[in-house]
Amino acid sequence: MAKIKDIIEYFDRILPESLSEPWDNDGVMVNTNDEASIKRVIVALDATSAVIKKAIEISAELIVTHHPLIFSPLTRLVGSDAYGKRLMECVKSDISVLSYHTRLDEVEGGVCDCLSQKIGLFDTQKMEPCGRIGFVNEEMSYDDFRRHVKNALGINSTSGVYCGKPVNKVAVVSGSGKEYITDAKKAGADTFLTGEMNHSSLIEAREIGLNVVCGTHYATENVVLQRLKVLLLEEFPDLEIEIMPFEAEREYGI
Repeated sequence: MAKIKDIIEYFDRILPESLSEPWDNDGVMVNTNDEASIKRVIVALDATSAVIKKAIEISAELIVTHHPLIFSPLTRLVGSDAYGKRLMECVKSDISVLSYHTRLDEVEGGVCDCLSQKIGLFDTQKMEPCGRIGFVNEEMSYDDFRRHVKNALGINSTSGVYCGKPVNKVAVVSGSGKEYITDAKKAGADTFLTGEMNHSSLIEAREIGLNVVCGTHYATENVVLQRLKVLLLEEFPDLEIEIMPFEAEREYGI
């Protein structure tokens, strides 16, 4: 049976820490015991209370997420606040948590690649310093591209800004992509697909003539959960792995 230390070593090998942004905190969030045997795993975007509750219910020893459970430095741990409660519940229940954030965004086959594949881009290349850039199968209008993204990601709506250009070359950054507007433009993109962007960033994009489509933070990153499951099973085929999408958390009171 796999041990938690084996899984940590495996992820560090296929998702090198060198790919993580300097400001990020990813990797081991909670490790209850290096020698702990792992049989059941939950894969989710975040270690929410609902995910932890599900892990306890099915006796999962490990939660693997994209977003870090611990992001900012801890100054205190208080069980009465939502953040402290989650951490303490994991420790109390002997549940380890591993989170792979920006390194999973950028690694080959990671979040940005999964998103590019989901919307059908081809001739996709890495965009510096972050993301991917590629072409739609056939030039289309901005409105048609928005409908295409909605259908591909299974969401009800998108937001963004239209600059009067058809969609051909698309830059992709999952989650929050506001920092990469100028990079997308320099790379030759006419359209930028990301998860979310604030008002001032949308104005900036319009000023430089870059279409933007925001497909929600969750939907542009949720695409990697199946990939995480596959990666785990390739190395540890005996694991029982359950993917918990955000919408499934409603039955747990979220």
